[in-house]
Amino acid sequence: MHIKRGDKVYIQPSDFGMALTAAILKKNVPVAVVSDSAKADFWIETASKATHEGGAERVAKVLAFGGFAGSGKHFDATVTARNRDGVVVFAYNSQKGDFQSAAQNVAKNLKKHIEENQE
Repeated sequence: MHIKRGDKVYIQPSDFGMALTAAILKKNVPVAVVSDSAKADFWIETASKATHEGGAERVAKVLAFGGFAGSGKHFDATVTARNRDGVVVFAYNSQKGDFQSAAQNVAKNLKKHIEENQE
């Protein structure tokens, strides 16, 4: 029970879902993204959250790491894909500095999952 090349996936409508759709196309993930859930072989659900470091935490990082302290932003995205029976066949959590990087990271790992599970 794995997502295979050419399978149709429906991605839950959300801001991150739209970014994930774009990333799937950009990364050439070998699936067809469909806008009608009734036509899908698999359904992808997403949950995402953006956070900013608190003031004290940010100051401590800048003092410790200087210019290498990063932006202070953090984006978490969790994606699950399930089949028609509701069985989860793929799950991934991405923690990146921004929305787009997280979506591309998920797409890259979905592609890897598909390639590793070809019959």
